[in-house]
Amino acid sequence: MDDYELAERAHALPGRFADRLDPADLATVQEYAEAGEWGEEVDLLLACLSAARRTVTAAERAELVALLQAMGMSAIRADELSAEAS
Repeated sequence: MDDYELAERAHALPGRFADRLDPADLATVQEYAEAGEWGEEVDLLLACLSAARRTVTAAERAELVALLQAMGMSAIRADELSAEAS
């Protein structure tokens, strides 16, 4: 994944998870995305999803893992998110 694709995918994350985030947390995640602070954005997103015990789809989990790996970050936290039953 090149830098442009990374930026594009990270920028889309807040909208993808908006229905599962508290409005204040969503606003902060969006601020990080718009500022290009993608590591902080994904870290906060994962923390919020975990704390609220929100589920993600297999595709969403794979997207988060791909982003984390592209940024050189550990994907363990994304792997630990609860998945929706198929």
